[in-house]
Amino acid sequence: MTTYYLRNYYIVFLSTLALSIVFVGFSSAQLRTVIMNTNMLPQSFGPAVIQGRIAAITPTTDATKIILKDLQITRLRADWVPTSLRLHVNGENNALKTGDWIETRAMLKPTPQPASPQAFDFQRHAYFQGIGAIAFSYGAIKIISEPQQKSMMGYIQDLRQDIRHRIEAVFPKKEQQDIRALAVAFLTGHKQVIVNETHEIVRAAGLAHLLAISGLHIGLVSALTFFTIRLFLACIPAIALRYPIKKWAAVCAIFSALLFTLLTGASIPTVRAFIMTSIVLIGVLFDRKAISLRTVAWAAICILLVNPESVLGASFQLSFAAVTALVVFYERRVKDFNANKISSYIKGIFTSSLIASLATTPFAAYHFNRIALYGILSNLLAIPLTVFWIMPLGIASLMLMPFGWETIALIPMGWGIDILLLIANYTANLPFAQISVPTISVSAFLPMIFGGLLLVLLRSKLRLAGPAFIATGLVLTLMGKQPDVLISQNGKLTAIKDNRGHILVSNLRYASYVRDNWIRGWGKENESPVSFEEAIPCDVLGCRYLHPSGQQIILNQQQLALPEDCQKADILITPLDSPSACTHPKRIIDAHDMMTKGAHALYLTDHQIKIITLKDVRGTRPWTVYGQ
Repeated sequence: MTTYYLRNYYIVFLSTLALSIVFVGFSSAQLRTVIMNTNMLPQSFGPAVIQGRIAAITPTTDATKIILKDLQITRLRADWVPTSLRLHVNGENNALKTGDWIETRAMLKPTPQPASPQAFDFQRHAYFQGIGAIAFSYGAIKIISEPQQKSMMGYIQDLRQDIRHRIEAVFPKKEQQDIRALAVAFLTGHKQVIVNETHEIVRAAGLAHLLAISGLHIGLVSALTFFTIRLFLACIPAIALRYPIKKWAAVCAIFSALLFTLLTGASIPTVRAFIMTSIVLIGVLFDRKAISLRTVAWAAICILLVNPESVLGASFQLSFAAVTALVVFYERRVKDFNANKISSYIKGIFTSSLIASLATTPFAAYHFNRIALYGILSNLLAIPLTVFWIMPLGIASLMLMPFGWETIALIPMGWGIDILLLIANYTANLPFAQISVPTISVSAFLPMIFGGLLLVLLRSKLRLAGPAFIATGLVLTLMGKQPDVLISQNGKLTAIKDNRGHILVSNLRYASYVRDNWIRGWGKENESPVSFEEAIPCDVLGCRYLHPSGQQIILNQQQLALPEDCQKADILITPLDSPSACTHPKRIIDAHDMMTKGAHALYLTDHQIKIITLKDVRGTRPWTVYGQ
């Protein structure tokens, strides 16, 4: 209210408005945290008999992930029972439906900690999803009872599952696996069914956005509905001359967009696209133009008020970065009405791809340590293919499924997907198609984003400061120091980056996810790591590495060697408890440190040893679980 009355005092108004936005943001985040109140399993437990109600079923390439709620777990303390858990089941069980009460025997584990202090925090993500544990099923799953009455979301989940089975029936052959998986992803949002190799090829080609149901897909669904219904009603003079058929079509388009949003999982980009599309169509109802930055802002506000944690996620940042840049560009461009339509369309795709790529590149580098160089070229072919062939036939197949005629549309849709995969394969195999970059620090990332916002949002001369901030972020990125040593949260995996830039790891078989995450963070995704045994002195008692700074790092594995290692090491790393008499090393990282502080990152110079732990970065939050 104070902000409103101060609106005539420009500087004071902006200051109070900024403070109000910050206050509302932190308040909504705190309220969301309290409301979720997810109970997190503190340590591994089991095997145990688990009973629960199926809330969601997500297929993957070789397993099924089931979200279980209303849990009953034998022998587990009542205050340790998680709010819900994600159950991993080998293979697929088509008999399972949303709402079923099931029983199985499983091993329970806490949600995994981040692989390193700089890595993605899955525990935070799981907390706000209401997931407090991960379970791995042993043996068969028994259905205890089926639901008497399902919720609307339960029916939507069953519908997604039925659509997936229909698609699998049309493409049953092994050589059609990729076509089948992409068709499922386009029509149900289940990207997990795509094999990792294919996903990597699509990502390297810069086409991953086509698999994320967002503005392209929602806009296409609503546009097809709008123009189809309007055309149909226009063919009936008695209706077209008496009633506002344009507005009727807009209402139908909103409902079709809502249905497709729910059908494809309602991810953050999908919800953003639905909100923006709805605002545009509501503008049609009130005879107003609604495509503007205000539309983007309202979409962001709606999402952040309900899910404030999404602001930290890659999907929110990538989605809004791309759409903000595109809206600003198309608001300010001068349209040439005399230009050839075909050349204008090609130019539009090229320009849109270039702008979206430039806007999302910092976010892709920050979150995924990857930059796709040829995405603009591949999108020139892939976007028209998706817009005019793949998605229209996919939508037609959904409309034909009630009659059992989906094969008519799915077969030609598969031809289009096959061409899309050819484009992705060709682009991904070009030299330097994907560049791997080291982890970007928050201190370097924020100036780049602030500079981008100044450049895009402002129209005054202040926008000229944007490139300076972007350049500052790039300089800080180049000057940023990467960790020399990384240690996992249980001490079973250690990695060293030597003075030649090669990655040495203690184990090439254990914890592949953590190891791959570290290698990607070092910007060495395209290089194979080397085992300690091949690169540094090792025996059954441990390994020894002499850092270029002259500091001796000893990785101890046996209690027997601890007294000797204590006398020789400058830095002692051991998954065991170090003896109290071990005073010679400058730094000791032992079992107690790993259990209470999580993963460690070591930065070494000639005169300093800097250690950053997972707990230093995250602190103690409702979702943090250490000592797994």
